[in-house]
Amino acid sequence: MPSRPGYILLTENLRRLTEEKSISLASVADLAGIDRAELFAAMAGEIDPDLDWLNKLADGLGVKVSELVRDVSAGKSSN
Repeated sequence: MPSRPGYILLTENLRRLTEEKSISLASVADLAGIDRAELFAAMAGEIDPDLDWLNKLADGLGVKVSELVRDVSAGKSSN
């Protein structure tokens, strides 16, 4: 099965993490010092964030970068 594009993983993980932490995406952007429009553009696949940007985002969420880019569905069964 082909891997999914990185922006889809980022979007899914951001939504999961913000739900778990009960925080809005706008608040995450503010905490990370990232422009809100840039965050939404990255989630839409319009820009390709670099490692520095991902580190800022992870710091804002209080997680490791790997939490933002890992495929949590890879280990799930489709049954």
